[in-house]
Amino acid sequence: MSNKDAIAALALAQSQMKTPHKDATNPHFRNRYASLKSCIKAIKPALNDNGFALIQAAGKDEQGHYIQTTFEHTSGGLFSSKFYMEPEKKGMQGLGSAATYAKRYGLLGLAGIEPDEEADDDGNEADEKPTAPKPKPKPQIKKPDPEAEHDAAVREEQNTAPSTPQQLKEIIDDKIKKATETWQLKNIPKEHSKDFNVIKKHDAKMSAELNAYYKTRWDQLNTGER
Repeated sequence: MSNKDAIAALALAQSQMKTPHKDATNPHFRNRYASLKSCIKAIKPALNDNGFALIQAAGKDEQGHYIQTTFEHTSGGLFSSKFYMEPEKKGMQGLGSAATYAKRYGLLGLAGIEPDEEADDDGNEADEKPTAPKPKPKPQIKKPDPEAEHDAAVREEQNTAPSTPQQLKEIIDDKIKKATETWQLKNIPKEHSKDFNVIKKHDAKMSAELNAYYKTRWDQLNTGER
């Protein structure tokens, strides 16, 4: 079956998708991020208006647990990607936090959308158009946020990770190996920029091998090889 109708519909849907706002705050690091609710609100209406159903299902294979995000079109065409989970905590709570994280990034990756880059939309609006001061909101008791807990756990792991060049190279090699989408590969140099520099200063040959492996995986994913 030809996918032309589905491709055309997805292109139109992408032009109608909104930018997810960073509506949540990590309680540990005070950085803002777009929650799963914000991502769905920005993306799903455009998909539905153009004949797509959004499906995010959990599964498990030889590589581990994953969330599979699918845009299925009424013409029969579909677009799908898997995001593998690495729970930081054991049990259902850890798996649930990882699933929320995977759904968020799986949806953004398949839609080709990035959250807004501004940390405080209200502050930017005030710079552009003066308005009367807003009353300070009353303190509210915040419920535990699984997404924030997961983000904090990831950052904590990075801050306490082994620091020898060989150990850093093994960690990065493993992440490159597990990447199933090019956007996941793009995040690796951002997350490990300091680690790449440490490896390069320690051993130029080791650094060259790591960069060569990264390029090989990039070419494989671009040609559809997983």
